[in-house]
Order: sequence, then structure tokens, then C-alpha cells
Amino acid sequence: MKKALAMALGGLLLASPAFAASEVDFSGQLRTVFANEWRYNEDSANDSGFFNRLELNMSFNATDEVSVHWQLRAPDHQRWGVAGQNNAETIYAYGEIKQDWGTIVIGRLSDDFTYYGLENLGWYPEGTDDLITDWGIFDPGGEADGITYINRWDSGFQLVAQYLRMDDSFDTNGSSQTNDWFIVQPSFHWDGGGASLGFLYNRNHVSHGPPPGIAYDEDDPAMKAFFLNPAVAHSFGDFSLHFEGMVGWGKDDADDQKHRGLGLYLDGDYNYGPGNVTLAGWWLSGSKVDGGGKINNLVTPGAFAPLIVAYGGFIGDAFNPPAAIDSNAIHAANDAANMPNRNAHSTANHWGLALAGSHSFTEDLALKYTVGHLSLNKVEPGAKKSIGTEADLGLAINLLDNLEFRSTFGYLWVGDAFKDVDGNKPKDMYSWYNTLYFSF
Repeated sequence: MKKALAMALGGLLLASPAFAASEVDFSGQLRTVFANEWRYNEDSANDSGFFNRLELNMSFNATDEVSVHWQLRAPDHQRWGVAGQNNAETIYAYGEIKQDWGTIVIGRLSDDFTYYGLENLGWYPEGTDDLITDWGIFDPGGEADGITYINRWDSGFQLVAQYLRMDDSFDTNGSSQTNDWFIVQPSFHWDGGGASLGFLYNRNHVSHGPPPGIAYDEDDPAMKAFFLNPAVAHSFGDFSLHFEGMVGWGKDDADDQKHRGLGLYLDGDYNYGPGNVTLAGWWLSGSKVDGGGKINNLVTPGAFAPLIVAYGGFIGDAFNPPAAIDSNAIHAANDAANMPNRNAHSTANHWGLALAGSHSFTEDLALKYTVGHLSLNKVEPGAKKSIGTEADLGLAINLLDNLEFRSTFGYLWVGDAFKDVDGNKPKDMYSWYNTLYFSF
């Protein structure tokens, strides 16, 4: 099927003499997911349903030096039973120029070009790792418009420089608001490892206003911020170590309030053939709830994907926006333990420790697992810090060629950080995702 579709598209292009030497690569996948989530806010964050995604990946290679790449999702996250839902979306569409002096990519860029350090709580030398999809869940996508330059020399030195525009909108007065990232990341790669140091500058002119359901004294302000992102990784045979850090300094435009943040991540991984075991730990700074001066929540994480409850809320965030504000357990714990003080509405201000792994019993059957504990750093006087302990279990089964079934269940034993003033806390939270995955 893949070859036939590629030949059909190629035939259309070959009808024009200008594309006589072109080559077309075509692949894709269809996912049908049954998702069930029980979340912190019983009224707005519990949900279950079936969802579809058809993803088409196309590369048009005009020559060895020039190509165009396009990923189309049509539908992106269509929910069963919703009439007239049309959410087709281009995730990336970019042109690529390869020369001896380097590669330039320009357009709507893929996830691999929008990596900001701790976004995935780990360092991935070859680009972002789609751990969410690996567990059979929809990834929300991380598209951005911009231009990237990358080149690696024979010595092992590599340079990545990119400009990304994340938002371009207008305020109530009709003035332009943009959110721009400027990133320079030199790195050095050797046999078995590498090290990098990212320099990131974010000029965010956008004032978003308060999130839904949250009463702020003022709107979320525009901000200027600078980040340093060191990372190093090395493999010692079957054992490997990965470290990453991020430190940031910023100031908002509304009242010159200073912001800063610090995040640290470390993991060790052992590969024993049919499987691997990883021990990972991370820490993200928080602010003193009764102190003035700087706010220490500038560095925030993305999603440590195996912990699908604590960092999830995938129905709200990716399937059926707008997301319920309490769907992410890290966010909800900060609200409960710090409302109305300085760590509320934050996904920073916590630490975690997790043991994760996978094991392939046969070529057609694999098991994934994670056990992790999470805790807040700074809380109001009298509040508790424990977010809770989570256990996730995933199973992947190859049913036929190009047809796979994945089932993932995660359960969070809710900690005392969620207790209210009367000492009550919500019930435990869980997520369960079942995916039928067609690939071609």
C-alpha cells in the first residue's frame, strides 16, 4: 500500500517536466483511541470517549539538496459522535536545503526543531523523543514557525541556531503581540556521547489574560527571559548517564517583576538486551510563599510521559480543548497547597524520582512500567508537600503486520498536598488509554 500510494503521488508530480527527477516518500498512521480519565476536579476533568487521528507524512525530494516535508493530520483528534467536527491540521510544512556548509530548514517546523531543554525532562541528541506516542497516547504536537540552521563538522562539533515565532496576535487595541524565541546551541559529540550548551532568549509580547476559571489580580503579563541549558550524555557499554539543567532569568513588562528559575534532571539507564531499566530524578525550583522579590517558577517542565496521570490530562489538553485547568496533577497540587500565594497555577515547584523500564517477551509482545513519587518544594505554612505516588503499566501487542494494540493504565495515589483546610483530599486519580494503531 505504501509503495502504491507513493507511486500514485509520484505519477502526478511526474506529469510536470519540472519534477521529472523528483522522489516522493509517503507514510502514515491511523489511530483509534479509547481514553478514560478520572481527575482532581470531578465536575470538569472526568472524561472518557473514542478519538480518531489520521496522520500523513510526505517528503517531496526535488534533488539531493532540496526537499519539502509535510505532515497532515486529518482528523487530528476527532471525537466519536461529534457531528460536523472538522479539525484537520498541518503539523509541519517546511523546506530543507542541504549544502556542504550546513542545512537550512524554513517554514512550519516539526517537534524536532522546537526543543527547549527540559520540555521532555531528558536529553535527546537526535531530537525530541515521542514518548507519549510510545505509550499509545496522542501527542499534542509542538509546531512552530521559523528557520533553523544546523551543521556538524568531522571534528564532532555541531552548531544549531534557530528563530521561532510561537504566537502572533493582536490585543484589544489592535496592537501586534508576538512571542519569539532565539536559540543558539553549540555541542560536541564523541563516540558514545555528547555535550551541549543552549543559549535561549524569549521575547514574549503577548499578554494572555487569566486562564479559564482562575481569578488573577491582573492579566498574565508579557515577558523577556534568558535561559542557559547545559546537557551531557555518555554510554558505558550497556549503561548510560544523562544530565540536563536549565536556569532562567526574566522580567515582565507590566511592573518589572523579576522572575527566575532552575531545573535539574539526571537519569541512568541499563540496557540488558530484551529490555532496559531507567532510574530518573528531577527538581524544579519554587518560590517562598510569604516572600517578596523574585518569583522562582520560570523554568517549567514538559511531560515526563511515563507518568501519564501527574503530567497528563490528555483528553483535555490534546483531544478536546479547552483543557480543564485541574487536569494536570502537578498544576492542581500547586493550586491546592499554595493558593493564593506565589506557586499557584504553576507546573514548576516540585521534584520527582521514578523507576521506569520495558521488556520485550517476544517480537510481538512488550511490557512497559513506571513507578514514581512526586513532591512540592515550597508550600503555604501548614500545607503538605506530597503530590503522591504513581504507577503506570503499558502493554504493546503486534496483532498483524502494520497493526498494533497498546494499552496503558496509570494510577496516582493522591498525596496530602491536595488536602483542604478541613483536612479532606480528593480521591485517587487514574488514566487508561487503549490504542489501535494502523501504520503504512
